[in-house]
Amino acid sequence: MLTGMLKNFSFGRCDVDLLLDTLYTRTIQIREGSIVKALDCNAAVASRDALAKTVYARLFGWLVDKINISVGQDPNSHVQIGVLDIYGFECFKHNRL
Repeated sequence: MLTGMLKNFSFGRCDVDLLLDTLYTRTIQIREGSIVKALDCNAAVASRDALAKTVYARLFGWLVDKINISVGQDPNSHVQIGVLDIYGFECFKHNRL
């Protein structure tokens, strides 16, 4: 469900109608076409939360890559950098997103 919306998402530019449709509806593909069904409140909240987690994970991964590049991180190095975020301590060599 969120995959189609995320392919069209880029920072600074987002199709608001597509975002809302993706968060509030479910599309079922059948042989004759597609069926669009409105989500109930709980399903819409779960959809919103899934989007937030995906955006956070991708942004966090991007940030880790930028930090590693900026400090010249050698993937074979025995020295590691750890970051404490709201989910806890991460060791990037072992907990890579």
